[in-house]
Amino acid sequence: MYAFPVKTAKENSAVAPSFCKAKYFAFYDGENLNIKRNENTCGRSVMQWLLENNVKKLIIKDIGRNPYKLAQKNNFEFYYAGDNRVETVEILNKIKTSTLEKLSEQKLREIIENHNGTHHSHEHKHGNGHGHSNKNKNSFVFV
Repeated sequence: MYAFPVKTAKENSAVAPSFCKAKYFAFYDGENLNIKRNENTCGRSVMQWLLENNVKKLIIKDIGRNPYKLAQKNNFEFYYAGDNRVETVEILNKIKTSTLEKLSEQKLREIIENHNGTHHSHEHKHGNGHGHSNKNKNSFVFV
C-alpha cells in the first residue's frame, strides 16, 4: 500500500509539502485510491496511523527524523514526490509506470536535515499527559 500526504480531500489534490501537518493522506493499493482525513498532529502518530492502514511505501516531499526512524524500523520504502507542485494523478501515473524516484539513504538524510534546519516553532501534544515545545523564546515582530 502506498500513501502520500495531500492538501485536500479531492481526488486530484496536490501533494502536501509537510508530512506531519498534512490534513489528508491518499492511500493507493495499486487499483483503488482512497483519501482519508489525518487527525494526528505529530509525525510519530501519523506513522503509527499509516502502519495501521497497512502502508509500506511512502511518497514524500519532507519528513522529520522521528517519523523516519519509525518508518525505517518497519521497513518502509521511500519515494520522492518532487520539488515542484505535483498532483495525485501524476503520482498514480508514476506508480503505474514504475517511474517514481526511490529515495537513497543519502537523499533521505538531506531531506531530514533540511526539515530539521527549517522547522519553525510549534508544539507537540503527546498522550500520557506530556508535551514539549520548540517555541523560540525571543520572538520578534517587525512592522
